[in-house]
Amino acid sequence: MDAYSPPLVTRLARLRLRPWQWATVDGAVAVLTAVGGKVPYLRYPGWLAVVILLLASLPVAVRRLWPRTALAVVVVGSTLAIAGTAKNAPVYIPLAACYAASLIPLRFPRREALRLLLATVLAVGAGFAAYAAGPGNASGGDIGRLATESGVYVVAAWLAGYAFQQQRAYTAKAQEQAAQEVREQLAEARRIGSEERLQIARELHDVVAHTVSLIAVQAGVANYVVKSNPDEAARALASIETTSRGALREMRALLAMLRADESGDGIVRSEPGLVPVPGLADLGELVARAAEAGLRVELELRGEQAEVSGGIDLAAYRVIQEAITNVVKHAATDACRVTVGYEEEALTVEVTDDGQAGAGGRISGLGHGIVGMRERITMYGGDFHAGPLPGRGFRVSARLPLTEAGS
Repeated sequence: MDAYSPPLVTRLARLRLRPWQWATVDGAVAVLTAVGGKVPYLRYPGWLAVVILLLASLPVAVRRLWPRTALAVVVVGSTLAIAGTAKNAPVYIPLAACYAASLIPLRFPRREALRLLLATVLAVGAGFAAYAAGPGNASGGDIGRLATESGVYVVAAWLAGYAFQQQRAYTAKAQEQAAQEVREQLAEARRIGSEERLQIARELHDVVAHTVSLIAVQAGVANYVVKSNPDEAARALASIETTSRGALREMRALLAMLRADESGDGIVRSEPGLVPVPGLADLGELVARAAEAGLRVELELRGEQAEVSGGIDLAAYRVIQEAITNVVKHAATDACRVTVGYEEEALTVEVTDDGQAGAGGRISGLGHGIVGMRERITMYGGDFHAGPLPGRGFRVSARLPLTEAGS
């Protein structure tokens, strides 16, 4: 199959010459049209014929500096040359005027460019009318044909310039659209990157805050009983080791999720030996870790357990984990209740305690924990509430649709 070749106008529109190169081309055209004019063919005195032919040709050398002026001078000179053509001599053809007219659509608005084209055609026509009025010149039919041909040349040159201008405008628009698409892609990439960083921040906050809170409680217990009850201190230290190792494995798994496979297929694969992302199935382990920190968690599952998407499963788990962490850190109580409900179209989560509702600023809801929980739930189109209970205690509740938002 032959390779596609763009039209000549398209290739010319893509052509980019430097200013001095265009000046060289214009100068060459000016010289050629000046040399092509024959002084003996004009019925003017020799010096005047030379001046007229120079006026009808040389100004195209500066058409890029003064396009309107150059066209006007060339058209006046061409009109005088046509009108002054001698008897039985070839009629002067305004080729320089055609060349000057081709630049007009590139430099002026279409309405003004059309007016200049009309003025050029009328001036050339006037020159042929004056030539026809001369004694003994060609018949009317020949003059009409020559005038028509000259007018067609001028219009064709103007249309070529117009097509050139349209192609350039199209190319510029296509380039701008391509640049806009690149800018939009970069903006989208930055947005996705920001969302990924926010997601990483949420995950690391949940893992670190929960683990450090449990470790702090267990370390306090170990320090308190290290002399009076060494066995209890050893148990607390062992729990600290287990909890910290689990947190390290979870953080490594989190980071591994963000690393694409080196094969370049874009599929994310976890490294061997790393724990999977936690979910509601891991609530038993979460409750056990809380118990080691001295917090008794009552876990209740309501409804028939249904399979939920990975994102919602993780979001629900993190809300429960963060709520338990807040109980350990702020509530000044040793018990809380976790309820997970499987409804027909939604998953509900509730964590309540009977501790000090306002301890640690839980009422304000300005901490990263509550903000992060709300963001997680909102991201999946769910509802989130956190606030004190009447009298004592605090309640965190979330309702998540069983299908992710936008799926």
